[in-house]
Amino acid sequence: MNHLPWRLISRFTLVVFTVSSASVVLFSVIFRERLGWYGPKGSLFAFGISVFLMVLAGVWSKPFFTPLIRLLHTSRFSKTDGDEFHEVSFAEESFGEFSEIESSIEDIRNRLKSRTESLSVEREELATLMGAISDGILAVDLEGGPLFFNSKFALLFGGVGFAERKPRLFELFRNPEILDAFDRALKKGQTVPVKPVAIELKEGRRYFSISVSPLRRESDGIYGAVGIFHDVTELKTAEQMRIDFVANVSHELRTPLTSIKGFTDTIIDDIRSQRPVENAFLEKIAKNSDRLLNLINDLLDLSSLDAADDRADLLHRGKVGTREITERILHGLKDSFAKKRQKISTEFDAGMVTADSKRLEQVLINLLENAYKYAPDEGEIAVAWKKDGEDVLLRVYNSGPGIPREHHPRLFERFYRVDKGRSREMGGTGLGLAIVKHILQRHGGTVWVESKEGRGATFVCKFPG
Repeated sequence: MNHLPWRLISRFTLVVFTVSSASVVLFSVIFRERLGWYGPKGSLFAFGISVFLMVLAGVWSKPFFTPLIRLLHTSRFSKTDGDEFHEVSFAEESFGEFSEIESSIEDIRNRLKSRTESLSVEREELATLMGAISDGILAVDLEGGPLFFNSKFALLFGGVGFAERKPRLFELFRNPEILDAFDRALKKGQTVPVKPVAIELKEGRRYFSISVSPLRRESDGIYGAVGIFHDVTELKTAEQMRIDFVANVSHELRTPLTSIKGFTDTIIDDIRSQRPVENAFLEKIAKNSDRLLNLINDLLDLSSLDAADDRADLLHRGKVGTREITERILHGLKDSFAKKRQKISTEFDAGMVTADSKRLEQVLINLLENAYKYAPDEGEIAVAWKKDGEDVLLRVYNSGPGIPREHHPRLFERFYRVDKGRSREMGGTGLGLAIVKHILQRHGGTVWVESKEGRGATFVCKFPG
């Protein structure tokens, strides 16, 4: 009762009463002058007409009067934190309730403006957050149409004009695992994890782990589903490399061991039969023993490099003379080069390099042995040290058969061979280039190959200055 607009009601009542009183006087005059109704009869009839007009005025004014009361009653309250309301007080003004209504509407407008600005800020923050997430996010409605998505998803799967095209889910993906996960989330309300699946993109095959969850409203239940696409390509590649590494190590160890065991059994049979022992068998055993020892040493070396990836302080860096260390390594390999009558050339534009001298020797030996194996008889091998700004480049060239471009990305992986049979015949372990890459990484540098099939190959090592 305290919240009723009594001033409005009282003023309205006063207006109606004034109009009615004027009507009584008017009708009294009319009836007396024209109809000749004098006395109580005329007064009573005029009073009845006035009452009728008051009632009629009240009925006609209800559509105007009632909304004003409701609007004023509602506008006196404003929403605060939580679900509680408090009454808004207004100063007394000359126009009473109409002034209160005007003030209340202005207050509502200000609060709506403030809320709109707050929602705008929240929307911008959400858009920034969605854009910063490294996973792709896609939400779809019950028909599979996109509700929203972040920039990462559009970059991965949408391409140019994705926001304008708004393709449906079945247009984006053909993988049954993905479509089934969204279908179960939409129809059954389940959160569905999807194991890594391969998706063909423009830049190649990528693997994604996906989680799909339903979107719900309290009023009408499920209205869509949201999927998070987490790129696990690197993890999948690392897992495959681990599997390949175990398989390759097993194979590389088994091959020389099988050969050693075979020749050993033959020698034992010859001794038991009192036949002379073939020197060739002993040479084969020695050769495979050396290969096995080299393989184990390389594996241990790689293991120590891996373990020390975050401990660069174990490197004993210093200024190393490029000419002195190169000529020393070449002198140690001169007999090998002489057997194939290979021509060696050197160039020393950079006289010094900052590196660990022992690890640098290892890099040079691996690259020069690789060049010796693949350069033909009377072929060419060139070693060049060059300045590259503050950095130093080591370039080792051989005039071998070259390396097809499709092999370049994997050339520095462990046990990777361009020609597996030929590499094993040459006695390589398949780990030399992998060791070179790890040593350069520990120095903060890089290594790559420049080669075309049939035009030789140049391995380039970049040492930071």
